[in-house]
Amino acid sequence: MITKIAQYYITQELLPALARSKTGLIIGTIAEGVAALTKVFALLCLIQLIDNFSSQWLYTAIILWITSAALSSLASWSIHKAEAQFSSQLRRQIAQHLVRLPHKALTQYSDNQLRRLTTEDINALHHMVAHLPSEFVTFMVVPLASITIMIHFAGATALLVLLPGLLASLYYLIFLPNYAAKHGKRRMSIMGEIVTAVNDYIRGIKINRIFETHVGAMADYNKATQCFTNGIVGWVSKVALPAAIAVALLQAVATFSIAYTVSYQLPVPEMAAIFFFSLAIVTPVLKLGHGLDYVVAGKSAARRLQSFLKESPIKKAQATVDTVEQLHARNIHAIYERTLLIDNVSHTFTPGSCTAIMGPSGVGKSTFLRILSGSEIPTKGSVFLGETPIQQLNDKSQFSAIRYLPQQVSILNTTVRSNLQLANSEVTERQMIEALDIAQISIDLEDNAGALSGGQKQRIALACLLLTDANIFLLDEPTSALDKHTAISVIENLRNFAHEKNKTLIIVTHDSELAQKTDVKLTLTRTNRTWSEAI
Repeated sequence: MITKIAQYYITQELLPALARSKTGLIIGTIAEGVAALTKVFALLCLIQLIDNFSSQWLYTAIILWITSAALSSLASWSIHKAEAQFSSQLRRQIAQHLVRLPHKALTQYSDNQLRRLTTEDINALHHMVAHLPSEFVTFMVVPLASITIMIHFAGATALLVLLPGLLASLYYLIFLPNYAAKHGKRRMSIMGEIVTAVNDYIRGIKINRIFETHVGAMADYNKATQCFTNGIVGWVSKVALPAAIAVALLQAVATFSIAYTVSYQLPVPEMAAIFFFSLAIVTPVLKLGHGLDYVVAGKSAARRLQSFLKESPIKKAQATVDTVEQLHARNIHAIYERTLLIDNVSHTFTPGSCTAIMGPSGVGKSTFLRILSGSEIPTKGSVFLGETPIQQLNDKSQFSAIRYLPQQVSILNTTVRSNLQLANSEVTERQMIEALDIAQISIDLEDNAGALSGGQKQRIALACLLLTDANIFLLDEPTSALDKHTAISVIENLRNFAHEKNKTLIIVTHDSELAQKTDVKLTLTRTNRTWSEAI
């Protein structure tokens, strides 16, 4: 049962994260169900107490209530522990999938979407998984037990007391969803028109003021808000009456009136049974409004996470490389959005050299660099480290051998020293200063890196990269935020670093003067021809 519920609400891609938590959820659900049934039996004891005033029934009811409380506590502990394991495992699964996604797939998600996937969506699933077992008890176990007891005491006539709850459920299960589906898209469209009008008005506010006109964006805004107001009024006018009837039917007085009509001629125990258990349907129906919003939110979150986890990751094997090897690009082809960016490019990058990749904007220089780093998969061709395809390397070997610095760098809002130590925890202060010198930045190690300029942050990120033990460094326009004089000094320092440390440096740049400071220039063109020349 738990497995079927999980498969319906959680989706196939998320089930591996739920595997370790399944036992705890099953135990918690069983304990929750037994606790609920124990409460039902406690009410039966009270009914017997009404019929036969005996301390035996009273003590039994008290014992059952205490047992129910203990079982509820056990259920809560077991379910929340299992849910915590599920959330933790899911975060790891999402993080591992995230770091293995190709750059092309990753760019489909904005920063806010990724933040939502790793925080809000997992929290929504947390809430749903933690509370679904208790909802299963509320909607299934207790109503079935209550209805069975009423039929046992008063026969099939007792089912009439369920009519108010059943009629009210039609509003929440049929009328409201259908009406919301019918008018929901129109409301969302109007809200989009309002946002667009506000943005257009803000962008054109100077023009509106200069020419003293209130047409255009302002008129669109007024029209959209009026449509929204009319829509809300229409919504309320059509929903208000059915909603009022449903709320009235859910009041205890409606159910108790029918209960009294059905049972007033019955003996007191039978009458008490009908009154005690007549709200078996009303109680769960009360949660059909906003009480189950978290289930809808959880299912939506599960669909988003499922879609994310369906993105094909870069597959890794277990090969290792321990020595300094040449980096080979062999017959690389890359197609992006049906456009051929790279056509049959081959090149060998040797240790102890600095190579500049040149070419006009949009020719595929950054894409080629990402393919070399292993963070992008070529349409055809392969990249080899020595004679080993980089896709066959394990994560540790690839990360130890190749480091990639993108155009947009990220620096922690802490000291320069802490940022540098993050790259290599065993680095000495002298090595830090040497790396900063290569990057052409003179700064106190205790300064806050988060307060630095864009060019300074770029050079701090470069220094962090140089402090690692990698043999191959891929730099995507590492001097883009620097002035020409500083940029030339940085490139010269990087070339000397490659020669002295026997490292392989590959630099993407638009600047031909900077490219002349390297050892080799690899030029990509829009005609899909490439050539390499020593400098």
